[in-house]
Amino acid sequence: MNARSGKRVVHFLLHVPKCAGTTVEDHFTHYLGAGGFRVAPRWKSVFRDMVGNRYPGIDLAGVKAVSGHSLSRSLARHLPEAEIRESVLLRDPVGYFLSFYNYRWTRYRKGFGPEPPPFETWYQRQRLNPISRFLLVRYFEQGMPALYRFSSARRLDWLEKRLAGFHFVGSYQRADEMIATISRELGIPETVEAHNVTADKHLRAEDLPDKLRNRVLRENAVDVALFERWGDRGWSGRPTAPPPALPRLDQPRYVLDDMFTGFSKI
Repeated sequence: MNARSGKRVVHFLLHVPKCAGTTVEDHFTHYLGAGGFRVAPRWKSVFRDMVGNRYPGIDLAGVKAVSGHSLSRSLARHLPEAEIRESVLLRDPVGYFLSFYNYRWTRYRKGFGPEPPPFETWYQRQRLNPISRFLLVRYFEQGMPALYRFSSARRLDWLEKRLAGFHFVGSYQRADEMIATISRELGIPETVEAHNVTADKHLRAEDLPDKLRNRVLRENAVDVALFERWGDRGWSGRPTAPPPALPRLDQPRYVLDDMFTGFSKI
């Protein structure tokens, strides 16, 4: 409850892949239980990637926090009387891709899925700027084909205008800080236990050749800018440094990239 407005407060905790989301979800599941914490369900419809996730028949009575890969902003329509506080953890693209690649190796060693190819081959099959793309498509519901009206420059600008109103934005390395503060707001224990973290890393950052590292940074410049400008933002304000000069007419690049990565996974 917001003491000033008297409104019920519900936290939207965006679960960007490979950004400590499992640690966040396990903490609030443990201390809030099924009645107070909910993982947003996936809408099993062919229209999901066009219009975004939907939540027919969802019951949010008593819920204090929501997370999950299928959480989208439209869930707020089911909470018309609540104050929604949005929080998100971000990651640099090199760290993101390495974590995702090592996750694939972990699954392979456990008997799930084929053996991953060398990192460079695997990386070529991944979508460009996956973190900003995830936010646009999953949370802000900018589905296909509407997504392709966004150039690199517009993706960053559009997201930054909306992140400015978030409760918390920061690096995944600030997960404990975010969890502890929101826990205090909810009146639950602040102690955080890390989850989904493994020391079994097939490839480490120091093993990545400089040429390949620079390629990842160059080809994912939107996610680089998002992390560098917002990783230290925290609880209020917005970046003060000027944004980078990103392309303003590169929409076809994203169309071709999605086509290539889509066919490569068939």
